[in-house]
Amino acid sequence: MIKHIVIFKTKENAPLKIFKQKIEDLKNKIPEIKNIAVGIDINFDPDSSDFCVITEVENLKDLETYAKHPDHLDVIAFIKPYVIERKVVDFKV
Repeated sequence: MIKHIVIFKTKENAPLKIFKQKIEDLKNKIPEIKNIAVGIDINFDPDSSDFCVITEVENLKDLETYAKHPDHLDVIAFIKPYVIERKVVDFKV
């Protein structure tokens, strides 16, 4: 199993709830996704990022399929104009 974690800092007007819905809906469109969750920051720490995505896939091939999937690319295109910073960690579980 591979966990793909992406953490975002966004512009103030970013529609985080819409991001969450669009990202979590990918589970219904991309069969390689075993699990996907979006966490919106609760603003406890003023230096925190705004939201994160935790995706689980079976293997590196499935991660590559997910990364290149047209529905995933559409979501990225929607989010990208709002992104200030993006960090990624991928690891085996």
